Order: sequence, then C-alpha cells, then structure tokens
Amino acid sequence: MNTQIMGVVNITPDSFSDGGSYFTPEKAIRHCLDLFEQGADMVDIGAESSRPGAASVDPAIEWQRLSPVLDKLRDLGLCRKISVDTRRDEIMLRALSYNVGWINNIEGLAREGTMRELAKDKELKYIAMHMHGTPAAMQSTPLTGNSAALEVQQKLVSYHSQLSSTGFDNDRIFLDPGIGFGKDDTTNFKLLKLSLSLAKKFQILIGVSRKSFIGRALGISDPLDRDPPSKMLELGLALGGIQMIRTHQVGVLHTMLSQSNLEQ
Repeated sequence: MNTQIMGVVNITPDSFSDGGSYFTPEKAIRHCLDLFEQGADMVDIGAESSRPGAASVDPAIEWQRLSPVLDKLRDLGLCRKISVDTRRDEIMLRALSYNVGWINNIEGLAREGTMRELAKDKELKYIAMHMHGTPAAMQSTPLTGNSAALEVQQKLVSYHSQLSSTGFDNDRIFLDPGIGFGKDDTTNFKLLKLSLSLAKKFQILIGVSRKSFIGRALGISDPLDRDPPSKMLELGLALGGIQMIRTHQVGVLHTMLSQSNLEQ
C-alpha cells in the first residue's frame, strides 16, 4: 500500500513548531496551496493548538479562525483534500457542510450522534487519535511503563470497533497512536514499533514531525532543526508499511518516497 502524505497548517498563534506563521486566512490558504504543490495528498488544518500546555480555545473562536480558510478552499474546489483537525462536535458538523474529506480528532471519538451523522457522508474519512489527558496537562502525568503501549493499542482497537458500529467502513478509518500526546519518551519509541505491527491490520497515521521526543533524544532544541531526523524517521515508518504520514515539511518527504518507489 502506498504511503500518503498529510501536510499541516496551524491557524493558531501558539503552535509548538510554527506558531503564528500562518495565523491569517491569507497566509494559511497560501500555505495550503504550497503544500499541495509540494506533493501533499491532503492538508490538515487546525485552529486550536494541541501542543503540551496549550489552553483550550472557545469553539466560537476556533470556527472564526477556520471558516474563512474553508470558504476560500471551497471556492477553489479543494475541500475534499482537506482534513479538519478538531475535537469539537459542533466544528466537525459545521465542517461537514463544506464537503471536507477528513475529520482528525485528537480526542479519538466524538459523541455517537455526531459520529453517525459524519458516517452518512460515504466519502468522508475519520482519524481517531489516542491522547492521554488534555493538551493543557497531558505531559504532567504521561503514560509510562511496560503497559503503556498495550493501553494505547487497546484504545485504538476500541476506536476502530466503535467507528465501524456507527457506519464507517474500514477504508474510511485511520488510527493514530498520538506520539507525544501524554506519553513519555520511552513509550513514544515503543509506539513506533507497535504502529508497524498495527499497520498490518488497520490503516495507521503517524505524526512525528518536529516532535520534542526527537529533540530530547538528539539534543535539538529548535523544532525546525528537527526536520532532517524527522524525515529519516518518517521514511523508515513508510518503508515499514505505515499508510499515512502527517508532516510539516512535505516536499522533502515526497521526494524521498518517490525515490523509494513508495508512491504511484
């Protein structure tokens, strides 16, 4: 199976990797177009930061940031290639009216009624991520120890079962182990290995781009300087069978995958 590339656009002032760089609608739209030009299969746009320690954003503010970008992308006929990164049911349902192609939920599942409504769009795909705690506090008491990876696995399998029961076919379900979302560094590395195993049965998305655990392992404090090791790790995951990589730096990964004959 070919590995798909998901680009990232943060419409936030405080994202860990590029906070404020694409905060205006004009800059966000331009960056979406740039990522598509670089080879992204889809672009994930989010209007609430989920970095460790981030405060919750009011849904009205989240939509205020998101809607002008979706308006323009709809005008350009690109919304089917757009993923909306949100944990709010009301934002998911409003995004559905734009004919977006993906919902990416860092909290795993929405309410059952929302899930059934989303499932009615037979082309919509859903990404259920595992997160331990909330962004504001997840790294204060992260998952650790020998049972941590097993706990994540069990939760992801449960997500898949529940999504199936609400009407999502297997090819519309992606699972994300949530690297860096409430896990210590040892658990993050164990989850990379676990994900390669899970990818034999489920569609797996992984985001390691610029993550802090890479910085701590290699002594790299600036997130942008973590791009080269991120790319090598992403390539290894793709070679191992991971179906989708979520990344900030699309062009380099696209070239690497093309040269590795992993893309069509």
